Amino acid sequence: MYRAELQKLEGVWNGKEIVIEGDRPYEATARLVFQTVFDGRFLLCDYVQTIPDRPTSVGHGVFRRDASTDALTVTWFRSPAATSSQQATAVAEGDALVFVETVAGRTTRTRYTTLRDQLSIRTECATGNDNWTPLLEGSYRRR
Repeated sequence: MYRAELQKLEGVWNGKEIVIEGDRPYEATARLVFQTVFDGRFLLCDYVQTIPDRPTSVGHGVFRRDASTDALTVTWFRSPAATSSQQATAVAEGDALVFVETVAGRTTRTRYTTLRDQLSIRTECATGNDNWTPLLEGSYRRR
């Protein structure tokens, strides 16, 4: 089931992101390139985020079904290191493309949603009692 969801991400996506760090949101442009490898068992993502007057952020994601837990996971490798608005390794809630990660007591959730040639990515931080605060909201179009 998860393979069909991951395959919807395949392709090149360009778009805008609103990043919220503290109380200073800013806009970024981003490009994501998704491709399946190893007979559809892995989905790779190359990610480049550009923000005026800041260094370019580059990330590489590996989406896969974990062999030991059978959970759908994503691991991100970044340069520079992940910030508070970015995940490193996260586990999906079932086969939906909603990944949750808890590091040092801080829980983040990232949801990937596709509709035809549009992709939305939303990363949120848990603030207690099932309340979530947005950290990143991205809207992209398939090229």
